[in-house]
Amino acid sequence: MNNNDSLVNDRLLKVKDVQEILQLSRSAVYAAIREGLLPKPIKIGKSARWKASVIAGMLEKLGM
Repeated sequence: MNNNDSLVNDRLLKVKDVQEILQLSRSAVYAAIREGLLPKPIKIGKSARWKASVIAGMLEKLGM
């Protein structure tokens, strides 16, 4: 992995980004968090963010 890949993978994603990647509604994203299927977001103030590398790793694990 080169330096640019690690920068992309460490990017913080908004809930809309996660929705788009996973093709889920906002409520389905938060339901998946409650059920332990998705990791809890990083809170920055009132905003929720997920590391792109965590979401990519989860997708890889699921074979997507």
